[in-house]
Amino acid sequence: MTERRGRGRPTGPDADTGAAISMAALHRFAAQGFEATSLREIAKDAGVDVALISYRFGGKTGLWKEIVSQASGDLREALDHALGEMDSADAQARLDHSARVFLAYLLDRPEVPRLLLRDITVDTDRSLWLLETLSLPLHRHFIALAQAAADERPAKTEHLQFRVANFIYSAASTVARRERLSRLIADMGADMEDDAQFAAALEATLVKGVLAL
Repeated sequence: MTERRGRGRPTGPDADTGAAISMAALHRFAAQGFEATSLREIAKDAGVDVALISYRFGGKTGLWKEIVSQASGDLREALDHALGEMDSADAQARLDHSARVFLAYLLDRPEVPRLLLRDITVDTDRSLWLLETLSLPLHRHFIALAQAAADERPAKTEHLQFRVANFIYSAASTVARRERLSRLIADMGADMEDDAQFAAALEATLVKGVLAL
């Protein structure tokens, strides 16, 4: 997965160390879950002293929150940029383009949806924090775009909010469970291990399917 830095973030050795810790934690949390991951494992993967993690992030929960905040910020930046690219387009085109950018983000960072799906489905303070920090803003972004697209049509669009919620959850879930899906449909002639085919299938199913208002 390619490490991307948002505009205006600090650079230099301290930033590189923080990025290494965050990346190591993201991979561990996504693979093992929050509870099963220790700070010592993260420190070993990042090549730092375990005390540094507590010093910089305040502990494991603080590190987890930093990862989610980074993901939320990076995704918001990508979606805002997408809207800027389609400023003069109609509402449906803006919705479709934003949806493709969202899918591209997930495909480029599959560990993020794996981590999120682990935590959003459990009844903890982390799931509530995740809901408020990332999930709800993301839903509001796409609902506004979908409502604008629906308003351009003469017929009423049924279940608009459900369509949006289904698109977001299905996209994250499908990317997170890509390996299982690939094995499930391998004998049907579909090659979901091919990045291009997988991306095309996601777009056809979710953008042209679920979000086809």
